[in-house]
Amino acid sequence: MSERAVRERMKYIYEQVWIGELWNLGKPEGGRHLAETFRDHRPIEQFANSRAGHIEMALDWTRAFPDMRFVIEDMVVEGDRLVARYVARGTHLGPFLGMPGTGVAVELTGIDIFRFQGDEMTDWWHNEDMQGLMDRILRARRGEVE
Repeated sequence: MSERAVRERMKYIYEQVWIGELWNLGKPEGGRHLAETFRDHRPIEQFANSRAGHIEMALDWTRAFPDMRFVIEDMVVEGDRLVARYVARGTHLGPFLGMPGTGVAVELTGIDIFRFQGDEMTDWWHNEDMQGLMDRILRARRGEVE
């Protein structure tokens, strides 16, 4: 496979499968390209740092924000790494971190870095504006936003 074809395949797996199916639609099969040895380099303690734990985390997220959609704004692929910047918008409708849905619109921006081995995502580094999202939810709980 040419270098260009490999880059396009990585982009497809990230955007159409992992983001599109798993995170946007909450379909567990969207995690099919996560390696059995998948590792989140900033794990969330309530979910196992594993392929199965990651899929469960995504499903938990889509229960809390069922209409949230992640839109990729920039993506770079170099060697075995894919870096993407995204914005996600949706509504807090279900439980999230022990807080019931508020009905408030939320936005999240972030950056993902993935390491690929063939068609498998083996490592994930990520950083997102969770503080901004949480501030909005907490303000909604206090009746400060609609």
